[in-house]
Amino acid sequence: MAGKMALTVCLLAGCVWCFTLVERASSAPPSDAAAEFKPVASIETLMKGQDEQFQAIGELLDDPSIRGRTRKLVMRGELLAELANVNTYHRSDSDYRGWASDLRTASLALAAEAKKRKDADNEKMKELFAQLDTTCNACHDKYQ
Repeated sequence: MAGKMALTVCLLAGCVWCFTLVERASSAPPSDAAAEFKPVASIETLMKGQDEQFQAIGELLDDPSIRGRTRKLVMRGELLAELANVNTYHRSDSDYRGWASDLRTASLALAAEAKKRKDADNEKMKELFAQLDTTCNACHDKYQ
């Protein structure tokens, strides 16, 4: 009987401790990680980085015999998408942000297609690559 009582007291104490932790976590002030994101690279540096990824993707799509092609397409597509994501923080213009978002979406779609490996559709990836080019050019026509 005393053992059951001790176990019950321990369980209740554990529950109270857990509830205390949950309450503290929900009322804690936001951490520095929640602060507003600020790009560190200039827009020129960002554009050059995006262009490097774009050119590399084009070369990979043109030559299916490149060793590690799938892995490189995925990596370059995801990296271009992340650069486009950062790009949305450089200007507040809705069209600029829209083009950056479109670039991110198409880059992720290209990376997702490449992840299919043997089932990846090279023509679909080339169409997505053309979309990337169109998106970049539309933005550059206005902002470059």
